Amino acid sequence: LVLLCGTDDQSAMVCANDIYNSVRLLTLRYGLAEIGQIDVSIGIASYHQHTQSDSLLRAADAALYRAKELGRSRIVSFGMLKTE
Repeated sequence: LVLLCGTDDQSAMVCANDIYNSVRLLTLRYGLAEIGQIDVSIGIASYHQHTQSDSLLRAADAALYRAKELGRSRIVSFGMLKTE
């Protein structure tokens, strides 16, 4: 969970892309064994754009689950769910 105070959906998407790209550059190791590349799915929701405060976490969670349903390793904004 990352809270970005005062950030709109577009800026949150830029931040999510930075996180996504940084994680994809990592290689997971266990002891001396290289396990491989790490993937990440990210769900984004913006307070004033998509939901009220009491359901913000649920909106981000719905976007995250949609990212996983679409094949994982992707970023989905809650705003995208309304157009699908």
